[in-house]
Amino acid sequence: MIKTAIVEDEDEAFETLKGFLLKFGEDNNFLFSITHYKEGLSFLDESKNFDLIFMDIEMPHMNGMEVAKKLREKDRNVPLIFITNLVQYAIQGYQVDAIDYVLKPIQYARFESLMIKTMKIVGSNKDQEIILKTTGGAKKVSLSSILYVEIKDHLLIYYLDNEEEVEVWGTLANAKASLPDDMFSRCSNSVIINIQKVTSIDKDKAYLTNRKIPISFSRNKQKDVLNKLNEKKVSLS
Repeated sequence: MIKTAIVEDEDEAFETLKGFLLKFGEDNNFLFSITHYKEGLSFLDESKNFDLIFMDIEMPHMNGMEVAKKLREKDRNVPLIFITNLVQYAIQGYQVDAIDYVLKPIQYARFESLMIKTMKIVGSNKDQEIILKTTGGAKKVSLSSILYVEIKDHLLIYYLDNEEEVEVWGTLANAKASLPDDMFSRCSNSVIINIQKVTSIDKDKAYLTNRKIPISFSRNKQKDVLNKLNEKKVSLS
């Protein structure tokens, strides 16, 4: 569950953003819990911890930039995205470490591109859970429990560390988009691996967990796998 705050005084803009979030979540196996604030003071008065915040810049009582500065006094890391009518306001976002901004009226193509980048940051901040839509219903899965994901004839198979397999319909590209880039690597045309689960590696295979599951990777993907192993400083046996 991604706890999300939308601080926006315009009802139409809020409803659009809410609808885009729910669509993105449905398309990419994320579940968003959305809390709406119509102005910044009520947002600051609450002590809730959010995983993601959308902040309108032009609001009554206190503008979004000032609210963001107050927010950063309490939380330096929560991902923050500005919503605005004017680019010149949004480019000041570097002062409060904003990820980016979206312009009104919000367009889904721009929003989707931004969210793909944002969710990788959100995923690196927490042991995130995703919702997988199986034929038997929805299943909540912790990212840290996923060993690897394999696609077979448009069927995605999530292999978990408890030896469970979860099957969902989809594409490997959509599966990759829903997983943090620094935690998962696509090692071939059919497999994504959890870098944190790698125990050893040889010329063309990575081995996952103490059960030594061999995962072949293509030559052009080998560099990406090795780079992420180095970035994570994974200790290989």
